[in-house]
Amino acid sequence: MAEWKRDAEREAFWRRALARQRESGLTVRAFCRREGVSEPSFYAWRRVVRERDAERRPTAKRQPTRPGFLPVVLREAPTRDGGIVIAWRGGRRMHLPATVHPDRLAELVRALEASPAPEARP
Repeated sequence: MAEWKRDAEREAFWRRALARQRESGLTVRAFCRREGVSEPSFYAWRRVVRERDAERRPTAKRQPTRPGFLPVVLREAPTRDGGIVIAWRGGRRMHLPATVHPDRLAELVRALEASPAPEARP
């Protein structure tokens, strides 16, 4: 998504609207109808405000996400192309080139750990 050009007045309007909705006890839909504002815009601005607030927080409070410990078994079973094969529980396999950068491998592991486990196939 393209980054929106920052408009301080518009952002202030939506911050006030978001606060009024929280205080009103109304659903987003009912609040938007009452205020005459677009529901999709409300949700979009709620996301934008959260992202901007997160950017302003001191970085010392943010904890880096680190992958958990995984059992690893090294076998000297070369692949045809000399690449790396990671075998996951359930029989899934990930084939990577031998030249994969360690940082990229770490990103993949973090992403896989963050995603829910797939349903077991019959």
